[in-house]
Formats: sequence, C-alpha cells, structure tokens
Amino acid sequence: MNPVEYHLKLTIYLWCGASPNQYSIDSQLRDIWTSHVPGIPYEPAGVQKFMYQLYQDQIFGHCPAAHHMTPGEFFAGGDLQTVKSVYVRLLGCAAVPGAMTIAADGARPWTAAFSEAVASKKSRGKRKS
Repeated sequence: MNPVEYHLKLTIYLWCGASPNQYSIDSQLRDIWTSHVPGIPYEPAGVQKFMYQLYQDQIFGHCPAAHHMTPGEFFAGGDLQTVKSVYVRLLGCAAVPGAMTIAADGARPWTAAFSEAVASKKSRGKRKS
C-alpha cells in the first residue's frame, strides 16, 4: 500500500468511521458518508468535515494538492465524487518530504493498530493501589 492510499483510507475512517472493507475505490463519497453518518447532510457538513480531516493528516496537511481542492468539487456535479477521484488528485502528495517515513511508521494492519490503541487506552485508565 502506498502512502497516499494508506492516508486516504485513514482520513475516510476518521471522517465518518468507514473502514476500507466497507467501500471500494469506485464508491461515492456521498454514499459512504450517508451510510455511516445518517441525519447529517453530506452537503455542506460532510464535505466540510472531510476537508477538515484531510488537512489534519500528516501528509495531506502539508500537500498543495490537498489544499487546492475546493468544497464545490465535492458537491453534486463536481469533479471529486468518488474515492478514486480524490485518490488520483492526491497522488502528488506522495512526494511531500517525509511521506514515506510516515507511511512506513503507520503501515501496520488496521486491526493491529486499533487493538494496540484500545489496549493502551485501557492500561492508562487503570490505577495501581
């Protein structure tokens, strides 16, 4: 998995809670949002949250390709409707300094990373008597 793919999947997960096995490269972002965040409209709230989450990412936050995306491109009729269209637009982000290091650090399987995070959080909550 390349750094852009990894970080896009992470961004989508943090955006709406969809794990990679719940959508495909051809999935519509609107459909992913609607199936995981019912009751909150994709336009404009889902789009705003997606862009916010994208800018929080270690790679995309420093990538001009991500910052050149506009909310209107995500709205109906815009150029960024599918996971694939966003992925293709973000491919230039792999050239951002440090992208390979960041991706290598986080390239563990999703479930292992999640399990470790949960275990760590639980262990911090326990106090010794």
